[in-house]
Amino acid sequence: MSVFLSDDIRKALQSNGPVVALETAVLTKGLPHTPWGDQFGACPAVIDSGVPINLAAARAMTLNVKTAGGIPAWIAVVGGTLKIGLSEQELEDLATDTGAGKVSLATIASSMSQKKSAGTTVATTLLACALTRSLADHPIRVFATGGIGGIHRGWSTQFDVSADLQALATTKTCVVASGAKSILDVHATVESLETLGIPILGLETDRFPCFVEATSETDPHVHRVDSPKEVATICNMHWNQLKSNSAVLAVCPVPDEVALTRGALEDVITETDKSWASSGESGAQRTPALLDALAHYTKGKSLIANIALLCKNAEMAAKIAVAMSIAPENLDT
Repeated sequence: MSVFLSDDIRKALQSNGPVVALETAVLTKGLPHTPWGDQFGACPAVIDSGVPINLAAARAMTLNVKTAGGIPAWIAVVGGTLKIGLSEQELEDLATDTGAGKVSLATIASSMSQKKSAGTTVATTLLACALTRSLADHPIRVFATGGIGGIHRGWSTQFDVSADLQALATTKTCVVASGAKSILDVHATVESLETLGIPILGLETDRFPCFVEATSETDPHVHRVDSPKEVATICNMHWNQLKSNSAVLAVCPVPDEVALTRGALEDVITETDKSWASSGESGAQRTPALLDALAHYTKGKSLIANIALLCKNAEMAAKIAVAMSIAPENLDT
């Protein structure tokens, strides 16, 4: 079977349970596969320093979803099967598989046909959310990630646009993220989201966050909401009353105590982008290369901020999922 839905997630969806989808490209390509080391500074309290950082982050996110009342559904390609709802062992195996890559909408079918294992990007995780409709009568309606993909810097000369944008435009899922990755052209990405008709809701903020960096007054304005219940109400309006087919993007700023100073990453982003452009690497390697460079350049500060926002987004997504499950009228049926 090419697509597999775990029994636990199937039962939860059939009873309108608060399921939260979680993508795995962040585990296979976004976070280090090694335990916390001195090069990253002091280990944050949420991380188990005795296991690889990516696995420790996954466990922390799982705990945050469950503590907030949600049901985590990790999604990945495992041995050629798109699995929705990984077991703890499957999650550990994926996080410790150094050969596992990541799959986009353009590559997932070929990877599955070759029986490979890989993490899912935002776009392919949204595909999995949509597929659950036919597998369990209801789709997964809430999804937590770190930052969405979008339009890369220099797009006018080297066209590099993430498939995440098209997936967001065509999938009725509430996506919780800390804006778009700061390595992108954030203003162009926001303009594209608006053009595609994707509502952007700022969770306790009226600005579009810049991933691991502190919010700035120059960031694009977004519609502010002050509770998960309000997000659920707007999703209901967007999907059920207005019959819109796009995602709703709910954005959370990185916690203030770990946010990087705005503009602190400009030099390393510029230099790493130049190196990537001359390397001949595929576009799929651009974001992992930049994130790795940022972690080393900031001596772990960007990594700490990334883990903090991943955990915060997982918690907020669970609260939104709970709000939807309490109010059935908010469910996309």
